Amino acid sequence: MNPGDLLLHLNPLLLLASLATGALHLRDGDAEKRLLQRVSLGLLLASLTASLLLLGSYFYRTALEFAYVADYSAVELPLRYKLAGVWAGRDGTLLIWCWAAALALNWELWRGSGAAGGDAAGARRRGDVHQQRVLVLFASGILLALAAIQLAINPFTLSDPLPTEGRGLNPLLQSPWMTIHPPIVFAAYGFAVPLYAAGLAALVARGDAWLDVGRRWARWFWLLTAGALTMGGYWAYTTLGWGGFWAWDPVETSGLLPWLAGTTFLHAAVMGKRKHHYALLGPLLAMMVLLLVLFESFVTRGGIWLSVHAFLPSQGDSAAQRFLAVMADDRSVKGLVLLLGSCLAATGFTTARAYSRAPPPEPRQREKLEEWLDEDTTYFGAIYTQLLILTVTLVLLLTGVNGYLPGFVFETRLALFVALLAAFFAIYTLQRWHPPRQLLGWCGAAAGASVVLGLLLLGARPGSWMAGAALPWAALAGYAALRYLWSFRGKPLLPRLRAWGPYIAHLGIILVALGYGVSYGLDQVETIELEEGETAEAAGFTVTLDEVAMRPGEENRLEAQFRLHRGDKLVVDATAARINTAGSAEWRTLIYLEHRLDRDIYVTLDEAVPGEGEQPSRATLTVRQIPGIMLVWTGALLTTGGMALTMFTDWAPGKQWLRKFNF
Repeated sequence: MNPGDLLLHLNPLLLLASLATGALHLRDGDAEKRLLQRVSLGLLLASLTASLLLLGSYFYRTALEFAYVADYSAVELPLRYKLAGVWAGRDGTLLIWCWAAALALNWELWRGSGAAGGDAAGARRRGDVHQQRVLVLFASGILLALAAIQLAINPFTLSDPLPTEGRGLNPLLQSPWMTIHPPIVFAAYGFAVPLYAAGLAALVARGDAWLDVGRRWARWFWLLTAGALTMGGYWAYTTLGWGGFWAWDPVETSGLLPWLAGTTFLHAAVMGKRKHHYALLGPLLAMMVLLLVLFESFVTRGGIWLSVHAFLPSQGDSAAQRFLAVMADDRSVKGLVLLLGSCLAATGFTTARAYSRAPPPEPRQREKLEEWLDEDTTYFGAIYTQLLILTVTLVLLLTGVNGYLPGFVFETRLALFVALLAAFFAIYTLQRWHPPRQLLGWCGAAAGASVVLGLLLLGARPGSWMAGAALPWAALAGYAALRYLWSFRGKPLLPRLRAWGPYIAHLGIILVALGYGVSYGLDQVETIELEEGETAEAAGFTVTLDEVAMRPGEENRLEAQFRLHRGDKLVVDATAARINTAGSAEWRTLIYLEHRLDRDIYVTLDEAVPGEGEQPSRATLTVRQIPGIMLVWTGALLTTGGMALTMFTDWAPGKQWLRKFNF
């Protein structure tokens, strides 16, 4: 047994020791058992850290005696892509997932302290400590299941027979984004573990500790997932030659679901902290994040959905056949399904039990319009609408299990709910400055303008309605966000930034939604076939093909030199290409991409044939003008920056540093 193999088999034993000592400490309060639990989890983190470093060292020296290294590395790869092989497959990514969960678990265990005092405050503190200990036990149990699954996909399994060279990294994965995108995704997965445990502990043990724990790890999960979705979108946009950043691919869509659940939970947590609302819905939303993470992992790893991102090839003619095949052949996927089922059962049982014991809500009398549109009602409406968006997206994903659902299916089904969410956001935010009747009038005007503009653009080209429909709602919601930010302009720096953080994130989401509608609704796309020296009109440009040439070498490169004119003005003089490694039948597209503030110019070479004899060279080019795409990337930066600012202003050293400034 090699050192890495030994470490992976040690992890479940350490978790069993942690569970046993933690349960005994919970029963009798023995401080020695508490210490043993801390030591067990500390050793677990050390073991997982050593495993990752060891695996990284094997990729660094291309240790082909390990099957995982041979599958995802090669001697000739650049160093950064060798190291990226650590997370190129399921084996390494699950290891990162376990490591991040262990890191969060150790943080929560070591920051907890015992309760003191016999007064009411001391009693509340004892309840919080008890809940925190229960939380750590639940998280340890989930981590034990993940560690057991890791044994089925062991990255330290030896090669048999020993290969003479590695297979290398898929050319599509040889991107700078590969060095950062996957580890961020799976670190976020790890932080979903204490979030689930916090929600479960809230329903089975009294105390308020769960909310602080849940908000802490939900924020980290949200920030990392939002960053990963942005990176993944830009990676697809610049690498795959699709001309788009979001395709509603099953793996993309399933990756969006936990982020939506995390967004809804964070909104519920605000009122949970401020007014003690959502005592049942808040924990349920916290648990939904991990449930949807496990579901996403199943979508990605199971091969049930047809996706360009799936880890496993699809098998069989139907989803049922593919499911049965993978369950019979892959123990890791079987383990994921069992873990998902167990978490679903625990969530359902504890939620039903808590609901049956909860006191009935007090009926509330509403007579005036102001009472129907007050802060609590509109906030609940926003949360409920977010849940509807999550539910509709999940249902559409499940509906498309036997075939690809085009993007317009998602867009047309979700558009109404997105507009409703914008209305609730605007009313909630602006009600302190404008009367409810005026706000309802504005929402009615936005709805009317949205319908009119959508219908006017509908006949222009498929999908163009989105740009017209999105613009009025984006204007109303954007005004609400900016009005809120403006209202804090005279406050001291710390309270100003604490108020700004969430609304900067909201403003970013508004820009992303508007950018999606404009870029996919108003883009111009045309594919043309040209002979060398020929000119044609495409996507608003005059396109001239100047030369087609094959550049042989270690990487064969098929190039098309082209020019784009608008009238007499030369806009682009550039090259698009397709390349493949010598001896390989797979070709990759190298796009031409020019970012501009108002639009992107995006050209791909679909096919090219160099001339022979009297046969002229010819090429097939796809030319795109994509307006508004900078709204998406700007919005994504504002979204992640707003959350980072929120976290910084809620961090004790951050608050202490900002208090030094009084402007």
